[in-house]
Amino acid sequence: MLPRRAVLGMAATAVLFAGVASHANATQTILIGGGAEGDLHTQAASHICRLVNEHLGDEYGCLARSAPGTVFKIRAVEIGLMEFGLARSDRAREAVIGSGAWEGSPAANLRSVLMLAPEPVLLVTSANVAENLVHDVVRTVFENLGSLREAHTALRGLDPSSMLDGLTAPLHPGAARYYRDRGWL
Repeated sequence: MLPRRAVLGMAATAVLFAGVASHANATQTILIGGGAEGDLHTQAASHICRLVNEHLGDEYGCLARSAPGTVFKIRAVEIGLMEFGLARSDRAREAVIGSGAWEGSPAANLRSVLMLAPEPVLLVTSANVAENLVHDVVRTVFENLGSLREAHTALRGLDPSSMLDGLTAPLHPGAARYYRDRGWL
């Protein structure tokens, strides 16, 4: 019998890479895990990818993928199957402290990128993801915040000052650099 982690890895690979198209001009393809089709997580992930592809398309080709739940997305980020995932902030906290689904094995490399407040939705990544990649994604999101606000009614109230509140995992250095550059940290 295969270990649970191996089964999760194979399932994650199948879900995330299903239908992945090559981005001919991009030097790196990145994946963002959303949620169920049509929900806030999926629409936000899709819109972030549209922004990345529009503004950083020569460097990164971004693909948003539906993914079954926060635990799945956090674990997929942890093991490097995707660069980013949209996760419930309470589940990210559990992952960091090693409770709930992570009882006894905390997600030591989980990092916060930004909060899609007022919703308790956190964009997370791994400490192993390159600082410049995270910085570029964060910069692109904030420089195009008006467009992201239009992606879903729950995002209409996005305000830069609230997007750093309630981060439940340590901040990724690439995100921290952008926030320091803006004077927000």
